[in-house]
Amino acid sequence: MILEDRKLKVIQLRIAENVAVLKINGGQSDVHLVLTWDDNFLVLMDTGFPGQKNAIIKAIASERFCASKLTHIIITHQDIDHIGCVLDLKKHSSDLCILAHRNEAPYIDGRKVPIKIESKFPEITTLSREKKMRYERQKEYYDSKRIEITETVSDGDILPLCGGIEIVHTPGHTPGHIVLYLHKSKIMVCGDAVGVVEGKLTAPNPMHTYDMPKAISSLRKIKKFDICGVVLCHYGYIDSIQWDEKI
Repeated sequence: MILEDRKLKVIQLRIAENVAVLKINGGQSDVHLVLTWDDNFLVLMDTGFPGQKNAIIKAIASERFCASKLTHIIITHQDIDHIGCVLDLKKHSSDLCILAHRNEAPYIDGRKVPIKIESKFPEITTLSREKKMRYERQKEYYDSKRIEITETVSDGDILPLCGGIEIVHTPGHTPGHIVLYLHKSKIMVCGDAVGVVEGKLTAPNPMHTYDMPKAISSLRKIKKFDICGVVLCHYGYIDSIQWDEKI
């Protein structure tokens, strides 16, 4: 089932019995968030760019759920297009549990400078006006929006939610990046750990990856799983799995 709201620019796609991809347009690029549920839990994986709260709430409603009923948000990594609406959504659900990998949490809660901010600082004077403004906006967001992580997770953890959600630590794009393997549907929620070139799954964009050797090693780890489909933040749902021969 696909539902599109052109005013809010939301496209919602049911990909399994209890899994939907929420495509949110806007920001610097489209993002594809994942919602999964069972009788007791409603879980959102990543939260898009800042300012997309209303579109996310509308997308959740399209699956006949209320955002106030969210029980968990799982953050794949620290980048602004993945944490942008965590605090806004938390206002709607006071008991919301926020999870991230233990290596990623310090970048999200403010104890460490986020990778993208730190890496751009030495070259700030050489950036174009547009890129400098984008950098300043992101830095201001990170400085003012400290997100408290309720629970940290580690590689191999299996969360007893929605048929089982396995945590797979996939460093490379960022130090504590995780992908999420949904046991019931055999769908892998990949965040930014995987790229696509000519229809094949491959390494993430080198420009935005802090450690490419680790990123490639993480891809080989992902390949070992029995996967029926993958969800990539900036590409959407792919159910025809073909890996680049170099991986």
